[in-house]
Amino acid sequence: MPIPRRSPEATPVVVACCRTAIGRADGQRGLFRNVRGDELAAAVVAAAVDRSGVDPATIEDLLVGASQQRDELGGNVARSIGLLAGLPLETAATTVNRLCGSSLQTLAQACHAIVAGSENVQVVAGVEHMGHLPIDSAIDIHPRALAGSSRAVLSMGMTAEHLAASRGISRRRQEEYALESHRRAAAATAAGAFDAEIVPVQGLDTEGVVMLANRDQSIRGDTSLEVMASLPPAFLPEVGSVTAATSAPLSDGAAALVVMSKAEARRQGLTPLARVLATAVVGVPPAVMGIGPVPASRKVLERAGLSLADIDLVELNEAFAVQTLACLDELGLDHERVNVRGGSLAIGHPLGASGTRITTTLIHAMREQQASLGLATMCIGLGQGIAAVFEVVD
Repeated sequence: MPIPRRSPEATPVVVACCRTAIGRADGQRGLFRNVRGDELAAAVVAAAVDRSGVDPATIEDLLVGASQQRDELGGNVARSIGLLAGLPLETAATTVNRLCGSSLQTLAQACHAIVAGSENVQVVAGVEHMGHLPIDSAIDIHPRALAGSSRAVLSMGMTAEHLAASRGISRRRQEEYALESHRRAAAATAAGAFDAEIVPVQGLDTEGVVMLANRDQSIRGDTSLEVMASLPPAFLPEVGSVTAATSAPLSDGAAALVVMSKAEARRQGLTPLARVLATAVVGVPPAVMGIGPVPASRKVLERAGLSLADIDLVELNEAFAVQTLACLDELGLDHERVNVRGGSLAIGHPLGASGTRITTTLIHAMREQQASLGLATMCIGLGQGIAAVFEVVD
């Protein structure tokens, strides 16, 4: 999507973005163990629309990303979410699945429609409730789809182990990275850096008491390298290097953005937060799915007419510490400008919601730090990558 070659008036802009706190996918202690996924999504969709000041009658489409589209997230759940959120009956809705990249894909599709002069005002969102809908249930991939690879690639943990072995990334280095992710996220939480982006949603505390959830549940400011070193390998017994501490926790949550053309934002008197300069998707071998952000980032930057040196802040989704480190190494990225408020290893990775979550966090961080250009990118199961470039609007 090379937007700079198009009319500036058709440039997609984000006018609001928000998210829930991210809860553990834990049936006994998770924040949202008694809250449905569609309810989480409806809460952020309604909040994003309210924060934006957009005329609801002008919202043409709602796009919701979700990787597990069944049960409470089944039946084109985007339409149900729109109804629950109070969107006009005239607002259309569709549900999108690109696994972990699902909600970043919803943003890309909305931007494509805007640039093409089709649907203009749109809400994009993502949701996942891994506590109610486990990632490994109700899936039957055809064996021949894996003819050029291995059934082991169905385990993202095994692809992480493959990266660790093939790239020589030690367990200690993975744990040091994970510790820093928790440290940054804990510091950001203590400083109130997430307050502006989190929409409080009613949930339960660990004791079962009703409360407003406004803090991410998996952040561990008290963890240490010693604690991490005591954990057993999670996917490859005895000899593996990837543990629960260096894997993103199973999570529940949702996030949403309101996007439209620059011209429409001006017509409605709305102040954009950021422009979307370009988007891109790529495929990579399934066995190294974690490396997807590398070619995706290179492709999107070329489309935007930029280089990595131009980018001030990066949100690179942390599915695993080793996957993130492999991408940083190959791209030559300085960790100081990547996931500056901590990443998904600490905050959580609610699959279909993570694209809009990292975008929300990125835009808030860019505006607070007066950064100009930002990159959001993710790896995707079975071998894909996705990325988008943003520019803050003064």
